[in-house]
Amino acid sequence: MAHCAAAGDAVAAGILDDAARHVADSAAAVCPPGPDVAVALTGGLLALGDPLLSPLRAALAERLPGARPVEAAGSPLDGSLAIAAALATDRLALPSTAGCCRSQGM
Repeated sequence: MAHCAAAGDAVAAGILDDAARHVADSAAAVCPPGPDVAVALTGGLLALGDPLLSPLRAALAERLPGARPVEAAGSPLDGSLAIAAALATDRLALPSTAGCCRSQGM
């Protein structure tokens, strides 16, 4: 898909653009409101390179203006384990529902 998008295939590029918007929407849904928030992304899809990363950067800039990209502190598995541990001990903190709705235009 990434090779096709990079070679100018409009359908492949559109699929990756849609994927980028969905990733950005997910990040915006859990990102705390405010200036200068850090956003880290990880996972195998990021290995697709510029055909996904370029529209992802644009979508993140649109949905989370002022957010600064940072290196992930670990792998997707590390993040899943941290979330599971926080859930098990009632320490998981996410933005309020009202904060989540701002990214969806509600």
